[in-house]
Amino acid sequence: MVKHLRMCALLMWVSFIFGCAAKQGSQQADVRNAQFHHSYEAAFDKKQSQASLRLLRKAQSAIGVPYVRGGTTPGGFDCSGFVSWAYKSVGVALPRTAREQSGIGRQIGKIEDMRAGDIVAFRHPRRGYHTGIYVGDGKFIHSPHRRTTVRITSLDDPYFSKSFLGARRVSFNGNENLVAQAENRLNDYAEEKALRDLTTFNKKRDVKTRRNDKSGKPGKATQLAANDKSGKKAEKGNRSSVAASKKSASANADAKSKPSKSKTATVERKKTKNSLADVGNESKNIPSQKIRQKAKNS
Repeated sequence: MVKHLRMCALLMWVSFIFGCAAKQGSQQADVRNAQFHHSYEAAFDKKQSQASLRLLRKAQSAIGVPYVRGGTTPGGFDCSGFVSWAYKSVGVALPRTAREQSGIGRQIGKIEDMRAGDIVAFRHPRRGYHTGIYVGDGKFIHSPHRRTTVRITSLDDPYFSKSFLGARRVSFNGNENLVAQAENRLNDYAEEKALRDLTTFNKKRDVKTRRNDKSGKPGKATQLAANDKSGKKAEKGNRSSVAASKKSASANADAKSKPSKSKTATVERKKTKNSLADVGNESKNIPSQKIRQKAKNS
């Protein structure tokens, strides 16, 4: 019994020692992995910061260049042409339009999370999309509009603060196909917008029908049914009136073709009078004829 207890204690001690060693080994491996990731991230951030510095130098070198619609060269820029020209200097090919540039990369919503080199996007109700490059300290560089030049503007400007959509962060490695990404996202936005428009239309229609039901007014479907019934009744009435008019017309034609009873009675009375007169004349002429025959015979 004592031997069994000693063996159990020895096994427990050995397992405890091996468990501690394995745990210590796993902790050391985690530390090594963390150190590797930290050094990799530090190198990546250093590379990103160097690229962003080159990008900002290139963008600031264009300050004073006039705005030209469709311009993509230092002879003149529009907003998206300026951004794509600056990013091209660090080996990143951006989509051409401001609308496409507003949908690429990773979205950064808060100003405090933005970094120098991020794309800032705006959307005005009438003028549409606009893009620039964030330079830090709540400011960005851009090519605003006609009769202006490339300049640095604050995000606190009332015009831009109202139309600010957020920032977009793009990797400077150039591994992403940003043009295809923009096309896919624009298609997704179009489908989402169509779905939202359909849902809002259905909601408005439902609200309108409920209001009509509460106010006692007939809804659209009941109005259509009532219009159909009234139309059918009107058709029946028209048919009956047409039939009545036809009957009256035929009666008038018969009345014109047949003489009236009063006329026929007068005609018959005249005929009887004429016949009676002829009979009277014949009776008056009978004795004179006999006398003439006697005179002839004698």
